[in-house]
Order: sequence, then C-alpha cells, then structure tokens
Amino acid sequence: MRIHGLCVAVMFAGLVAGCGEGPTPSPANPAVTSTPSPIEVQLVKAVALPLSIPIVATGTIAALQTSAIGALVEGPVERIHVRVGDRVRKGQPLLRIRPADYERRVAEAAAAQRLTQAQVDQAERALARIAELSERGFAPKARLEESQLARDVARAQRDQAAAALATARQALADTIVRAPFDGVVTARLVDEGAYLNNRFSMGGQSAALQLQEIRIVAAIVSVPEARGADLRLNLPAKLTIEGVPAQVSSYVAIINDRADPATRMIEVRLPARNPDYSIKTGVSVRAEITPDPLEAVTLPRRALAGDSAQPYVFVASGGRAVRRRVQVSDIDLDRVRVISGLEAGVDVIDRPPSTLIDGTEIKPVTGRASSGAANVAR
Repeated sequence: MRIHGLCVAVMFAGLVAGCGEGPTPSPANPAVTSTPSPIEVQLVKAVALPLSIPIVATGTIAALQTSAIGALVEGPVERIHVRVGDRVRKGQPLLRIRPADYERRVAEAAAAQRLTQAQVDQAERALARIAELSERGFAPKARLEESQLARDVARAQRDQAAAALATARQALADTIVRAPFDGVVTARLVDEGAYLNNRFSMGGQSAALQLQEIRIVAAIVSVPEARGADLRLNLPAKLTIEGVPAQVSSYVAIINDRADPATRMIEVRLPARNPDYSIKTGVSVRAEITPDPLEAVTLPRRALAGDSAQPYVFVASGGRAVRRRVQVSDIDLDRVRVISGLEAGVDVIDRPPSTLIDGTEIKPVTGRASSGAANVAR
C-alpha cells in the first residue's frame, strides 16, 4: 500500500509540471516556430542609359498662309477670273470691281488738276508783272506780297489736285484684285453681281475668295506638357500625313511658349515642302519627333507594382523590402523610364509577389538577376 501511494504522488507531480511549462519546441513540431522565414526574391538593378524617346503627337495640316481676298475699293463684282482649285501666280488678276465710277473720278480729278495748273500759270504771270512794277517803284510792297501769296496758294491747290488724281488712278487700278502670292484658290465666297464692301462697319460682303499658299505646309500638332522639356527648335521629325503614302521629313520650326490650360498641351509647328500640292490642308497628321538623347534611369516593366496611376517598387535594403513610390514613363513594351523616386544602381525586387509588404524580410537568390539587368540594358 505504501508503494502504490508513492507512485500516485510521482504521477501527480509530473502532471502539474507539464501543465506549467508546455511542450518543448522541436523540429518535429513546426507549429511552435515564432519567426517566419525570409522571402526569397530575385533582384535587378536600376540602370542609367542614354535614351532618345520619340515624342509622338497628332494634329492637322495647315497652309503656310491663308488670306481672305477682297477688294480695296467697294462696288459690285463685274467679273471673277478664277475657280476653286485654280493655281495662281503672284500678281495674277482674280476678280474685277465695276470700274465705271472710278473711271469718272479719274476724269474729274484730271480736269481739276488742269484747272489748278491754269490758275498757277495765271498767278505766276500776275506776280511777274507786279514784281516788275515794284522794281520801278510803281507798285507798293504790299501788292507784291499779295501776288506772291496768291501764287503760293495756286501751287498748293495744284499739288492737292495732283494728289487727288493719283488717288483716283490708284482706286481705278484697285478695281482689279490681284493675287498677293503664289497659291491655290480654296474657296469662292461670292458670284458676279455681289457688292463688295471694304468698310466692315457697314453691311455687305467684304471677301470674295480664299487663297492659300501651300508650296510649303505646316503640321500643327499638340505635344503633352510632360514632354515640353524635351522640345527644342530644329529637332528632326517624321510626318505621317493622311493621303500621302510615304513619310515626310520635317523639323521643329515653332514651339508655342504657352501651354493650353484646358488640354495641358503645347502647340508645335513642323513645315513640309509641297511642290506638287499633293498634301492637302486640313487633313490629319501624326508627327514623330526625335529629341536629344538623355541619361535616364530604366527598369524592366515587370519590377513595377501597383497600378498605372500610383506605381511603386520594392527596393532591397538591409535584408528587407522597402516600398518606394516612383513616377515612370513608357519606353517600350518591356521597359520603363524612371522619372523620379529611384536612382541608378539601386537593387530592385524583380517580379514582386502580391503578398509582399513594406518591411518584409527578404533573401536575395541568384539566377535571373543578372539576366534582368541585361534585359534593361537592351
């Protein structure tokens, strides 16, 4: 009986000790491990490369210059010499205003000039007689001065009449409207008999034709303001123009200093030669501008996480994954350019798993790391 009681006491003591300490951790019992294992990752380096990323913009072809052609004098249109589509040379007659009224004004001005010339001749003869009498003492000095003044007034009236005659002749010449430059007629706004008015405050049509100079045309395109820093004058470009089978070489000729606040776009103009008039104005155009090469930090696209609005990467630092926000732009399907948030030479986690969070312990492994950097370099 004494031996049996001793055995019970020993068993009771063992149970009490087991309840207080719990099971001893061992490799055979992984459920009791408190520290998770590091996540194995592969790394790629952010690489700095000289890049020339084309600037692609779309727009419209415009004429070198466009003019609404009207008459310098007003009156009914007597004749229009051209039609839409006609190519004209500088100085070629385009239309004519009825000249009858202006021919009459020339005749009146010519008659007025002859009259004033006769008055000048009469005043000069009178002055000569008075001057002779004055020298002989038969005419007072005041009489001589009056004759001189009368002659000067007659001369001024003659000059005034000559100016009026020149104005009348110019108005008559202006009844024939001539082309101000070589171009093509792109619109006819009136027909014969219409009254052209060159005073915009009054009623009536002021323009009869539209003339465009298109031996040289301009591609007017809109470039995103984010690429504005890459623009400069004389950058080479290629134009793909609607209706033209081959690309057309061009260059940046004009950069507007103002960005449109509504569209966030910058207007750029690129000229193109058009000797055979094969390029039509108003058609669409796509410009591919080649900017100067610049040193840019590049990464494989697969190293990015997040969405296109808020991309980020995980950087390997001190054995842990550190999340960094980045701003990127596309290079091609496989690569991106890092605009901000990352420097060249930094190790970035390649293909970050979706479960990776900031501060996770990582273990870099070899394998595709070098190939990833090589892909970026290519």
